[in-house]
Amino acid sequence: MARQPFPGIITAVVAQAKTRRLLGERVNVFVDDKFSFALDAELARRRGLHPDVRLDAATLNELLAEDGDARAYARALFFLGYRIRSAQEIRARLQRDEWPDEVTERVLERLRDEKLVDDAHFASAWVENRSLYRPRGARALKQELRQKGVGREEIEAALPDDEMEIENAVTAVRPKLRLWTALDDRARQKKIFDFLMRRGFNFGTAKAAWQRLEDEETE
Repeated sequence: MARQPFPGIITAVVAQAKTRRLLGERVNVFVDDKFSFALDAELARRRGLHPDVRLDAATLNELLAEDGDARAYARALFFLGYRIRSAQEIRARLQRDEWPDEVTERVLERLRDEKLVDDAHFASAWVENRSLYRPRGARALKQELRQKGVGREEIEAALPDDEMEIENAVTAVRPKLRLWTALDDRARQKKIFDFLMRRGFNFGTAKAAWQRLEDEETE
């Protein structure tokens, strides 16, 4: 059975030998020369924990509650380390790890205050990345961002303008053109339209992209 944290006089605060990215830097707190609990290192420094400090039960409970927030925050930072995330992605990750809702929301508030989570920035970065590496039409981008929990206003502000939408469509379809060189004009046009509409571009954009490609061939 795991030992339960207990109050008393702190006799040592010792840094843990191994730092785990999931939890961040932590310390072991010894009370009356016995291990009592582990704590986030920054929290221990901020609360002034050092030998000869007396911990009562109420303060100990406060520390353990704050440590829960610190561990959830460290988990969120680890998750953010792979790529930028939406607030809903962070929330879902912490809920999956069974953090209480109140802890999750406090962590998200802290991340927003520190500009580490910003759905408007996330949406813009998502659209830019798609434009560079795998262009999608506005319809598909909206669906992807909604699935990430991004709000309507942030999505609308991030979407490409009409000219960029056409450029994205041309970029998306250009690698496919060599596959359709043997087709007649009508069949080739249908292939282009069908491909672009599957990628989330609307009919008007597909038509404009096709016309631009036709104009390039006649130049």
